[in-house]
Amino acid sequence: MNIRQLRTLCEIVDRGLNITDAARATARSQSSVTRQLQLLEDEIGLELFARKGNRLQGITPHGQEILDIARRIIRDAESIHRIGRNAAQDERGSLTIATTNFQAKYVLPPAISKFISRYSDVNLSLRQGTPAECFDLVASGKTDMAICAEGSLHEGLIALPCYRLYRSVMTPPGHPLLRAKRLTLEALAEYPLITYDESFSGSSIVNRTFSDHGLRPKIVLSVVDADVSKIYVGRGLGIAIAASVAFNAKQDVGLRCVDARHLFKPSDVSIVLRRHSHLREYMYDFMTMFAPKLSSSRIKDAIFRKDPSPLPRSNLPEL
Repeated sequence: MNIRQLRTLCEIVDRGLNITDAARATARSQSSVTRQLQLLEDEIGLELFARKGNRLQGITPHGQEILDIARRIIRDAESIHRIGRNAAQDERGSLTIATTNFQAKYVLPPAISKFISRYSDVNLSLRQGTPAECFDLVASGKTDMAICAEGSLHEGLIALPCYRLYRSVMTPPGHPLLRAKRLTLEALAEYPLITYDESFSGSSIVNRTFSDHGLRPKIVLSVVDADVSKIYVGRGLGIAIAASVAFNAKQDVGLRCVDARHLFKPSDVSIVLRRHSHLREYMYDFMTMFAPKLSSSRIKDAIFRKDPSPLPRSNLPEL
């Protein structure tokens, strides 16, 4: 077997068992993709997919085990190439980051601007999605890292906490909550609420806080973007509980913001990486630009399990 055959297996699965799409992704013909799969199955002596006629119906249990190994082999092969490029001190290449819309707009711009100014020959790409989708992209090797709020990590991933996000309540001007001396959960629960979609950790934190106090707010709208929630708050459809960094007094002139850090626990923004991954030196530079309290040596220690917690959460700076 060879790397090409293992890549073919991974692409077939990643493309929903569609041979045509897998061929397009690998810049080969459908017959070549089919042939590579056949050669791999013949050498292993197992059918990796259940079939109905010529159509692939699903991956077999043995196929899933081999797929997991194939992904690790491909990642290790890529790491070997990266070590060689690092040794040559090459500052050309690419950096692909998985992140959410929120992080892309409100958290990452300063670091990205600094990085592009320093590494003009590196092609920087952002792939946006939910935290779970971002973790999938890192685990599969399709992105070099992810920058997201806390979430459930895959085995083989590590999270380096960098910043702490606190929450505020956004309202239209003149809202009764603005006259309150101190916000309470009971007061918030009296008004229609615009919140994040359940795929984001912020939503679970807010919902759990209300639930723990025996409260059931009326959620009128769930969104995946802070800017969308602000639009509907401005239209008077409800109030929104969001990360404080999403509010800009100069830009959000039609809204008001009240600190709610005493009501809801904060979220940690982390860099998520694959364990034992060999990264280019400019990737380490990006991470230290994003989180100056991290250093390349501490990140490398965390990747190779020498120090699983490079930055204590109690010392995280606030965004």
